[in-house]
Amino acid sequence: MKKRPSSMRHLDDAIRRACGGSAEEYVRTRTLIADSIVAHMLPDGVVKGGSAIKMRFGNTATRFTTDLDTATATDPDVYAERLAATLAKGWEGFTGRIVPREPAQPRGVPQEYVMRPFDVKLSYNGKPWCTVPLEVGQNEIGDAEVVDWVELEYAVDSLANMGFPALGKVPLMPLVHQVAQKIHAVTGGGDRVRDLVDLQLIAANADVDLAEVKRICVRLFAYRKSQAWPPDVVKGEGWDVLYAAQAAGLPVKPSADEAIDWTNGLIARIDGEES
Repeated sequence: MKKRPSSMRHLDDAIRRACGGSAEEYVRTRTLIADSIVAHMLPDGVVKGGSAIKMRFGNTATRFTTDLDTATATDPDVYAERLAATLAKGWEGFTGRIVPREPAQPRGVPQEYVMRPFDVKLSYNGKPWCTVPLEVGQNEIGDAEVVDWVELEYAVDSLANMGFPALGKVPLMPLVHQVAQKIHAVTGGGDRVRDLVDLQLIAANADVDLAEVKRICVRLFAYRKSQAWPPDVVKGEGWDVLYAAQAAGLPVKPSADEAIDWTNGLIARIDGEES
């Protein structure tokens, strides 16, 4: 077994060597490792959003994201207290503390849907290492209580190359729920161009039950009451530039217009399923 890094500096040096000296790949790999360690320590609920897609499919097949998004049926303050206790106990030299941040105040979004933000301050062998922005959402239609327990192949490989044991399985939101949430987000206005990318990546890497997606979409859209099912993706201001940045280097449609057409086709296929 490889010798484990003895200090925070040696840990970062080991990650840099594994990334061939690439600064961009170092940031991506360190973020994936840090997110996975925090996910391993979660008291309950699931990891969702782009971070869950990255944990499932790895760095090379997904877009870069910094936030770790979760959903829980527990009161967010109690959730944070339980996570703080787990972080204090730590894992293989990694420990942490959780710091609340001020919630966003997005226009037109009911307060109960606003994610509760925290910073998880991770340390390694007692020295500050990195910060994981954590966003905690509520359990809406049981989506925080249905779990895909997934082995984090990509993070585990990176950790094993530095002498660490396997993390074990972590709780990810099932893809059928993720697809439904991303369709709702990208059709609700705003700048959620990243969901156009994520939906294509999910379709390319997994076989998702579209009939089950339709059942969940109907429930989610009825629960949130902000738009009707089935929706249409309508191009927003600045989407061409935003999409180009999010899609760079990934096996997805080359333009926002093509991605919108593809996503509207996906919605039509889902709506055509017998739920």
